Amino acid sequence: MPDTTTPLPAIGSRCWRDRISPETGATVLNLAGDSSDTDPMLELAYAKGGSGWWPLSALVFEQR
Repeated sequence: MPDTTTPLPAIGSRCWRDRISPETGATVLNLAGDSSDTDPMLELAYAKGGSGWWPLSALVFEQR
């Protein structure tokens, strides 16, 4: 479960399902409308094409 004090990632942020294969990452396109959700959903554009929705807890974000 994500830390509720951590802000949601910005649209355009890079992320991965894991760090094993970073070349197959994704970019955040959209945040789910219901911000009260304990595990918010993010719409991602995959580096290899296509898009889909994933829970925040399943993703690893690029550190800046």
